[in-house]
Amino acid sequence: MKKTFVAVLLAIVFQQAHACDICGGVNHLNPYMFPHLSKSYISLAYLRSLYYSTEDGTNSKITANTFLFSGQYTLNNKLQFTAFVPYHSNESEAGVSKTNLKGLGDITVLANYNVFNLQTAAFRHAVSLGVGIKLATAVYNTQSLSSANQEALKLGSGSVDYLLNGAYRVSVGNFTASAVGSYKYTTANNEGYRYGDVLTTGLSAVYIINQKDISLTPYVQVMNEKHYRDADNHVLDGDSGGSILYAGGGLDVSTSRLTIGANYQAAARQNLLQGELTAKPKFSARISFTL
Repeated sequence: MKKTFVAVLLAIVFQQAHACDICGGVNHLNPYMFPHLSKSYISLAYLRSLYYSTEDGTNSKITANTFLFSGQYTLNNKLQFTAFVPYHSNESEAGVSKTNLKGLGDITVLANYNVFNLQTAAFRHAVSLGVGIKLATAVYNTQSLSSANQEALKLGSGSVDYLLNGAYRVSVGNFTASAVGSYKYTTANNEGYRYGDVLTTGLSAVYIINQKDISLTPYVQVMNEKHYRDADNHVLDGDSGGSILYAGGGLDVSTSRLTIGANYQAAARQNLLQGELTAKPKFSARISFTL
């Protein structure tokens, strides 16, 4: 289970970034929920997740901390390019034993295309599609890991993965609802291990409150992650895979150039790694500057 947990751990950044910015609708780093982010911007986010695992009678607490730097360049009103650079600080506790790993994670680059924007007397509709690639920039060297707990805390997958995203948004006045979908297609790393593909779907509802100099943007969301099984040299790992349904929300506070925001999500339903892994509520916060 230690190795298969990596796929779930890496999905933290995948969910916060890949399935969101390019799609529109899952979290608070999102140009389709928050129109000011459809422009060029830079952003720094902090993501924290907590997991409890049980394997062979041993209980472990796993804390994942990620600092995520992102930048977006808007070429025109149709095409945007976004890059995500994560830095991980992960810790595992099992009894009196404590291990941690820190370092650069896998960098992701995305391209998003606005297929169409249609405005009627009452509604505004938008559809977007995107593609992306996750690079193997994190250190991935099993031989350097001194314990099984460190095996679970790897900073990357060691593989190049591909992303496909899509979203539909409808707006009425200051209210926006959106539906999103994202698929990550993984490949095998140099050790012949392939972490499972990930299918993410989500719904969100946003309301923008405009004040004199600032805007407040509360939102609610639900998101489902489906993790497919890992494979070791083409042999499926029966203890891997699973699914989790998150529900939560957040708030953004924006001026003309600056935005700060926070997001909270809790698992409404989950079955990860055949029940050996339990995800606790997770939190994220960020600050972004529109260029």
